[in-house]
Amino acid sequence: MSSDIRATLRDGPMTMMQAGVVTICTLLNMIDGFDVLAISFTAPLIAKEWNVDPVSLGVLLSAGLAGMAAGSLFLSPLADLVGRRAVVVLCTAIISIGMLASAATSSVWALSIFRLLTGIGVGGVLSSGNTLLSEYAPQRWRDLSISSMVVGYSGGAIVGGSISAMLITLFGWRAAFVFGGLCSTALIPAVLRLPESLDFILARNGKNALAQVNDVMRRLGTLPVEKLPEIPREEAATRTVLGVFAPRFRAGTALICISFFMLMLSFYFVLSWTPKNLVDLGFSVSEGIYASVLLNAGGIAGGLLFGLLARRAGARRVSAWLLLALFLSILAYGALNQGLVPLMSAATVSGFFLIGSMASLYSIVPQIFPARVRNTGTGLAIGFGRLGAVAGPWLGGVLINAGWQRFSYYAVLALPILVAALAVRRIPLLDQPTEIPQTRTTPELKPAE
Repeated sequence: MSSDIRATLRDGPMTMMQAGVVTICTLLNMIDGFDVLAISFTAPLIAKEWNVDPVSLGVLLSAGLAGMAAGSLFLSPLADLVGRRAVVVLCTAIISIGMLASAATSSVWALSIFRLLTGIGVGGVLSSGNTLLSEYAPQRWRDLSISSMVVGYSGGAIVGGSISAMLITLFGWRAAFVFGGLCSTALIPAVLRLPESLDFILARNGKNALAQVNDVMRRLGTLPVEKLPEIPREEAATRTVLGVFAPRFRAGTALICISFFMLMLSFYFVLSWTPKNLVDLGFSVSEGIYASVLLNAGGIAGGLLFGLLARRAGARRVSAWLLLALFLSILAYGALNQGLVPLMSAATVSGFFLIGSMASLYSIVPQIFPARVRNTGTGLAIGFGRLGAVAGPWLGGVLINAGWQRFSYYAVLALPILVAALAVRRIPLLDQPTEIPQTRTTPELKPAE
């Protein structure tokens, strides 16, 4: 066995335990996908029942996303202090409470408060779950495993959207939140069985570290170890939480935060406003919901394709091309204003590149930071992304309320994707050289013999 027991995870085959971690994290992301889109599924009915204007509706659409930003920024550092598993358990419970309470509200402001609470839980789950999965997935399966988790978002939107369409028709919009709350509650027993991160145990090096490591090794089906491996000096010297701002990681921290912010601004504008936008074009509420379902169906294919391509070409390179294609597809979607088949087809293509691009960023961020600050760095990036996600639906509401034409506001809110494409290409990874082209230097001349 390697002197570094982390090599057991990094270089070995995918075990049942590791596959279980991937599965549970994917299911949690499915809850996220349903939860985020639940408000957009129900927004047309809420707006009609409560007579909500576009700007207030934009605030409501953004409330959950603001909570995700708060959860990612302020709960994620806890996972570098007390463990990934503990934060995932806590946040799953918060999601259940927030969604069930959302169903009992009677005003737009009360609903906004519980959407905020739900978002806090989702934000904590996203960062901690992504970190836990990346630390357990074998190297050769890591990009595909993370992509599977990310497309769980689309799977949740598809399944949840389809069920929501039926539930809303039969019981009203509140049934969608009840359904989501019950699903997240049902996942809590499985979440309690998650193992703690081996990287976290070794980085923290507490009193019971050896026993915890051997418990993980037992669950992996490998022999126990007699002593803990030595952590490289540079990694051991990294300060917990605040280490993300150290000079070594400063450029990576800034660039990944910019990338997430810009992508999510456009991403959540498209996702949040698609149902309402199609209703305004004259289509039915059900057709608006199914457009979101098709968008996410395309996203499943895009996310999984990224996972396969990244194994050969590298996550940063594939990410930049996906972002460029996403920019063009959003422009094309915004140019259409009639015809159900063209609009549904364009939504599917946009979803392909939307989720594929998102999967690429989730795959890149764990590669930037060591274990002591990995969850903090991931939460910081996702948190900044959620700030962009708050801005996107709100800006959409402002531009629509101001009377902008469909193509104009889609074009303006697609521009941040180009910024993300430029930023992601220059992100330095922890164990790999950057892909920034080097300037050519003059060859050194040998002295004459």
